[in-house]
Amino acid sequence: MDAADFESWGYARVSTDEQAQDKDALLKQMQRLRDTGVSKIFFDIDKRTKHDRKGLLKLIKAVQELPAHHKVKFLTFTRIDRVAASQVIFYKLISELQKKKIKPIALDDPFDLDSVGGELTVDIRLDVAKHEVKMLGLRIRKERELRRKEKKSNFYAPFGYKVKADKYVFNNDPCICLLETKQELSVVEVGQLVVKTFYQVGSCTQTAKSLNELFGITSKCADKYVKKSGHYSIDEDDSLTQKTIKKKIDEKSYAGLRYPYSGLRWTATGIRDWLTNPVLAGGTPYGTLNENGSKKSFDDIGVFWNTHDDQTLITFQQHQEIKAIIRGNRKNSWASHGNSDPQKLNIFQGLIVCAQCHARFVKVATYQSRRDNRFKSYYQCTYYLKNGMCQHKTAITNFELEDQIVDFLVKEAERIAVLGEQPSTPTTDSKELLELRSQLQTLESIPGNNPAIETAKEELRLQIIELLDSDERTSHAQLISRERIIAAFRNKDFWKGIQNPVDKKRLLRECIMCAVVNEGKVVEVRLRV
Repeated sequence: MDAADFESWGYARVSTDEQAQDKDALLKQMQRLRDTGVSKIFFDIDKRTKHDRKGLLKLIKAVQELPAHHKVKFLTFTRIDRVAASQVIFYKLISELQKKKIKPIALDDPFDLDSVGGELTVDIRLDVAKHEVKMLGLRIRKERELRRKEKKSNFYAPFGYKVKADKYVFNNDPCICLLETKQELSVVEVGQLVVKTFYQVGSCTQTAKSLNELFGITSKCADKYVKKSGHYSIDEDDSLTQKTIKKKIDEKSYAGLRYPYSGLRWTATGIRDWLTNPVLAGGTPYGTLNENGSKKSFDDIGVFWNTHDDQTLITFQQHQEIKAIIRGNRKNSWASHGNSDPQKLNIFQGLIVCAQCHARFVKVATYQSRRDNRFKSYYQCTYYLKNGMCQHKTAITNFELEDQIVDFLVKEAERIAVLGEQPSTPTTDSKELLELRSQLQTLESIPGNNPAIETAKEELRLQIIELLDSDERTSHAQLISRERIIAAFRNKDFWKGIQNPVDKKRLLRECIMCAVVNEGKVVEVRLRV
């Protein structure tokens, strides 16, 4: 076959670390593909474990959209692990290639999927790549555990601080100059201003509003906070330069980046997370994430106190007071919503989960009925909307969610009320608590007065106290949730009588963790009991 009769595509990928160490790493890989006659190259600068890479998804979509009679005969890449470290995403691409009769070619480790042995070889290589990723993750996890054991600071410091010799210290670098008063403020002085403003206005939302007004930041999002999507592909006529790659990738967004890589645009969530950070009161936080990667509540994270008492923005008492104020504000609509229309409030925000992929549902559209002026909203799976990785496309309305969740809670209220009349069984100590007590007992049996052993015993006693406090808070919260469910949902008319959506949203959050939806039906509601 004449070379002019067919076309070859390519795929290149480097990790963010590779690109940081060698800015030409991606260009070198692309040049190798060009040298083999590849005309169009899709690319990514991302981790191999990430399934929703922009370039890879655009490649799969481009293959799917090829007509029945096309000229693309080959897809070339340097190694299998450049495509993926997972069999799922790799064979998803291979499946689409086979449908269009396109042959995959790896320059450095050739393979043949037409034979059983060839497919086994590919599976082994992918398993090896997956193992490498796991070992790298284990190494990082062990390093973090060592830092935690030695009570060292985290790698990144919150606003107002920087890390020096594994310790949090004030950041006295210049930050902003107020034109009206001609006053220059350092980073830590801006932090002090945030604390002062919060005590003056009494809520995170109003603090963010006041600071943005003071610094002249408008509520409309600036262009630099808007993420513009790139093509993630290089055509035959494009030159292989850093300038070309920069034009083809997502335009950099400063949203989500921390100072100094972004401006001083404040949000209520950012204010809350910053004010409740134990670093401000002389503590070093640990265990801040849940197993699924989501952030823990500020009441649930672990803290090593007194790690930098000479570098505190607030006292321990102020730290507790601020958390109490924020907890109280959850019950006040003025503190969290201001003057916005409560009828448009999304009472199910963050509570609806896809049964098929476990991603959150988001509100995709809202319409106001001319007949009764009620707002009807539609919710769909995030992964289906974002990248098509989930096939759960059925939407569900806010009315359907409300009816089905409330019906479930009414039944649960009746069941819990019956259980509540039965004598409670004594709670048993957790495995972690038993282990800590066993370790303390072992140390206490050692004779003598070794300072190192005494320090270890004191640390174990503190951990036991923290764990008991945490268990007590959890049990108390569960008891409150049980009583709230019984009081609010034993009579369905009570829910119907709530007119303010803000109160409905608060009540749902206090009673349920999430509602699982499958094909337009609520199949499970997970309670906070």
